[in-house]
Amino acid sequence: MRLLTVVSLGLSLSAGAALASEPLAFEGRWDCEVAQFTFTADSYNNGSDDMPITDIAADGNGFTLSFEDDYQLHVALNDDGTLYWFSPVSGDSFTCTRLD
Repeated sequence: MRLLTVVSLGLSLSAGAALASEPLAFEGRWDCEVAQFTFTADSYNNGSDDMPITDIAADGNGFTLSFEDDYQLHVALNDDGTLYWFSPVSGDSFTCTRLD
């Protein structure tokens, strides 16, 4: 049983490392109507402030990004290559165009 647990843990870590090595669909610079937003695997810049991402959860066809102070936002790639950005806190939503 102990070997099975170790093997399972190793497979989980390997899968996580493989997923982390490929860029996420939302990574990059985006023109989001009000500012240029930049996403990396571990940070988000809203055009003026860098915010460390504390968690990324796949959510339907998009991702829920979590930050300090329980702030979250949702991003999803649209079929036309644009990015849908939504803040459940403010209710703001934007359609963003990839810049790079």
